[in-house]
Formats: sequence, structure tokens, C-alpha cells
Amino acid sequence: MHWIYQAIRHFLVTWGYWAVLIGVAGEDAGLPIPGETTLMFAAFLAHKTAQLNIYWVIAVGTLAASMGDNLGYLLGRKFGRPLIRRIKKLFRMDDEDIGAAKDLIAHHGGKTIYFARFIFGLRTVAGPLAGMLDMEWWRFFKFNFLGAATWATAISLMGYAFADQFDTLLGYFEKASWALAAGLFTAGYLAWRRYKKRYKDKRQQQPKAA
Repeated sequence: MHWIYQAIRHFLVTWGYWAVLIGVAGEDAGLPIPGETTLMFAAFLAHKTAQLNIYWVIAVGTLAASMGDNLGYLLGRKFGRPLIRRIKKLFRMDDEDIGAAKDLIAHHGGKTIYFARFIFGLRTVAGPLAGMLDMEWWRFFKFNFLGAATWATAISLMGYAFADQFDTLLGYFEKASWALAAGLFTAGYLAWRRYKKRYKDKRQQQPKAA
């Protein structure tokens, strides 16, 4: 992994804020780029050198995260129907599964989008899923921007404040992200099964049209 860190550092030294924009937005758009590591490295360089300014790192990180997620949202919106058909076939889902997912997005989509920003992997798919499931764009934009601003500020300030223990901090974040993602996946699966059952019961209680 050391060569990856060296490559990111060289990219940042050479391209500055453009590297932050490309790295963070690229990860959110689905490219295999470590956006969180790029942002943290940028904060580290802002502390150690005069090449980058921490406030601009936060601003560019927020902008990049918002741009990447909105691109994912638009792709999900445009290609949502064929993707949903493939997902239904691949995971053997039915219309009730899709209906429950749309109902979840309608009632809890804002909170889901906000907290997805902090989970490795989930922040990459949250935008396309919101677009596929017809989440209102303005609602998506609002909660996504709030999540992006909070995430970029927190990651940048941590990288800046703990620049002298940067390697230790980076290793901790990598392990914590994977552990948190696994835990939330399990919790999310159990919560989804419970929510789907409630959705099915609610549908069955609704009077049928004559």
C-alpha cells in the first residue's frame, strides 16, 4: 500500500486542489480512487507545507463530494429502469421489494443519504440508488451537501490536527471504515427485513380498488 500513498502524494504535490477535486469526485462517481485518503493527504500537506490551505482543502473536498454524488444520482436517474430490471433478476427481487425500497427512500431518504457519506463503499452507491428509486433531487442535493460538508470538514481537520501521527491515523481510518461498513451492512440487512415486513403488512391492510 505504500506505493499508493506515494502516488497520491505525488499527485497532490503536482496538481494541488485539482488532485483533491478529481480524487474525491472520482471515488463518488464510482472510480477506484481512495477519495478519503486523498483528502486526508491534502490536509497533511496543508499542515506541513504552504502549497495547500486547509480552508481551501475543505471547500474543494465538499464541492468534489457533492459533484461526484450528483453525477451518480443523474446516472441512476437516467439508467434506473434497466438497472432495476437487472437487479431484480440478479437478486430475485419482486415488485414488492422495489416498492418497499422506494417507500424507505421517501420516508427516510434524507437521513440515509447524509450518513452514507461517512461509510466506505456506501457513499459510492448512495447517489445512483437515490436516482434509481426516484428520490426528489432537491431533497437529495440538500442532505448530500450537508453530509459532504460535514465529512470533508471532519476528515480534513483530523488530517491537519494529527499530521505528526499521519500514518497511524490513516491506518486507523482504514480499519475503522471496513469494520463500520461490515457492522452497518449487517444492521441494515436486518432493518431492511423488518421494514419490508411492515411495508407488506401495510399494503395488505389497504382496501383494494373495486
